[in-house]
Amino acid sequence: MLSVDEARQRMLDTIPILPAEKREILNCTDYVLAEELQATENIPPFDNSAMDGFAVRAADVKEATQENPAVLSVIEMIAAGYAPIKPVAAGQAARIMTGAMMPDGADAVVMQEVTQQDADKVEIFESVDEADNVRFTGESVAEGQQVMGKGKHLRPPEISMLASLNCADVSVYRKPTVAIVSTGDELTPLGEPLVPGKIRDSNRYGLYAQVEEAGGVPIDMGIAPDDAAETERIFRAALAKADALITSGGVSVGEHDVVKSVLAKLGEINFWRVAMKPGKPQAYGIADGKPIFGLPGNPVSSLVVFELFVRPALLKMAGHQKLLRPTFKATLAETITNRDGRVNYMRAILTESDGQYIAETTGPQGSGILHSLVLANGLITIPAGVTLAAGEIVEAQFLF
Repeated sequence: MLSVDEARQRMLDTIPILPAEKREILNCTDYVLAEELQATENIPPFDNSAMDGFAVRAADVKEATQENPAVLSVIEMIAAGYAPIKPVAAGQAARIMTGAMMPDGADAVVMQEVTQQDADKVEIFESVDEADNVRFTGESVAEGQQVMGKGKHLRPPEISMLASLNCADVSVYRKPTVAIVSTGDELTPLGEPLVPGKIRDSNRYGLYAQVEEAGGVPIDMGIAPDDAAETERIFRAALAKADALITSGGVSVGEHDVVKSVLAKLGEINFWRVAMKPGKPQAYGIADGKPIFGLPGNPVSSLVVFELFVRPALLKMAGHQKLLRPTFKATLAETITNRDGRVNYMRAILTESDGQYIAETTGPQGSGILHSLVLANGLITIPAGVTLAAGEIVEAQFLF
């Protein structure tokens, strides 16, 4: 069997990045930039005041103190959005608002709190140095400077910068549409009564939410029965609508597990077992250039495999460069034994104490115990065939 790292890398090596599209910047949040952006103008476009106060020549107030204030003539008031009319000469000052354009001759701003104005005179009680409280032309971004490159994740600060750069629309990588299919005759849709032998279809809803959290656009394709022909029909319809397909259930070795054979008919299966717990039985392949993820039917297995495999794949499709959640070290609050020959991803509650993370499992870890994942805020990694005592260090990551 492949290790988690081997299987994930093999998968990521085959995952395509989707084509770019032009979008208005108001509709670009959480997309990934697909072009290089250079500034076509300076930001700010002119020297301006960083606060409300008085634009002065620093030399005129270099001796100013509370006991011996500098007294200057106020020649005008400059509001934000208006250009100054008069230059500031020796012995003069201009009343200025935050963001207003600096007048010629002035080289500093004295903040309002250390002044006292009386008609056309102002007393200044503190000295300033040249450039104090002034924001200079191009201080944030200079004309011609590269501001963002391909692969930049567009968060609210980036959207604001795009507006500052006078970019009304930009080229971004398209987000993947992802078809989701649950499989199995045992599944009962929501709202219908349970009959003996049936269970609720929960995976489809959890996977739908995970696709949304990963930035994809989910498409609900319902439930496929344990019938190869009907399953193939549903899978083909799903692939016609979406950039990727996620199935849950039917990838083990049971007589009624038809998903793997259908996937093999549709395309090429890259791998179907991974040395991990939960989530050993899984399938990954490509059909018509589109990735297919065959996830296990057990709820915890399905959600964990999505987290470790499907989520990074969808992020890559959308152009992201950081694909995996960050990991960190945590101290075990209990002794854990993993007698299995597979690495165990255990559900845990991760808390911080005195600058260190403490990991405590959420109880029984069976792959069908979904509540154990509801209680968890992270996963801890327990290597194969080890016993780790309380106080030992494990690798951990937060979930969702």
